[in-house]
Amino acid sequence: MVAQMIYAGVDHCILQAGGSYGVMNDYNAFAQNQYPEKFTGLLHIDEAIADRDEVLAEVDRAHKILGLKGLYYSHDFSRHGYNRNLDHEAFAPFWDKVAAFSLPVFMELSATPRYDRASYIGNLMAFDRIVQRYRTLRFVLVMGPPVAHFARAGRWEFPPEVLAAYGRENLLIEIMFPITWGGVWDYPYLEAQELIRHMRDLFSASKLVWGSDMPNVERFCTYRQSLDYVRRHCAFLSASEKDAVLGGNVAELFGLQG
Repeated sequence: MVAQMIYAGVDHCILQAGGSYGVMNDYNAFAQNQYPEKFTGLLHIDEAIADRDEVLAEVDRAHKILGLKGLYYSHDFSRHGYNRNLDHEAFAPFWDKVAAFSLPVFMELSATPRYDRASYIGNLMAFDRIVQRYRTLRFVLVMGPPVAHFARAGRWEFPPEVLAAYGRENLLIEIMFPITWGGVWDYPYLEAQELIRHMRDLFSASKLVWGSDMPNVERFCTYRQSLDYVRRHCAFLSASEKDAVLGGNVAELFGLQG
């Protein structure tokens, strides 16, 4: 990964730890400790049972002992049923702990249980209640808004409640189109560029962060291309806007030195 970063011109990487990749907290901490100038590691827990003592203890261990600097929340309730959502009152001690540690939260929001627009909006509203409840916490909406639900015609069309949720001051939005649409659109992804332009106009560049989902993105394009469609081709972004989107906003989130 370090070699790939050097080749693509990426200075620093945020290591996610979603559940589908396995139990990654110790490995992410190892990578972060080996290359602190290159990696910032995120912790992960089983979100659907975040009210259990052993899960709360793992948050303590992952942050206090391993030194992981943020939370990757993959919103995976599939193995435990869908009778509770992320804002359930039973999870208040978990969110209180995350807030006490001031851990940036990277939220990969699902459209479960029906995998449709209504399910996604329902989950977004639950997430929005957490975002509003913990106003001192910083959140990143991983993978950004779903094109399939809100931009089938090539331009964002957000219902009012969705636009309000995306607009919260303590929420950043990731732009990461090749991993989901790289098999449909061709590089340099003119469709994605137009959506990024519209997001900039709606929210400002200070709210947007670039992401790749490396190495999985290489099923559709190279790591460098997943960056260059923004770095080289989004001409509507000024130099300062590109600096913010391509690292500055995340560097500020974690207090990374330039």
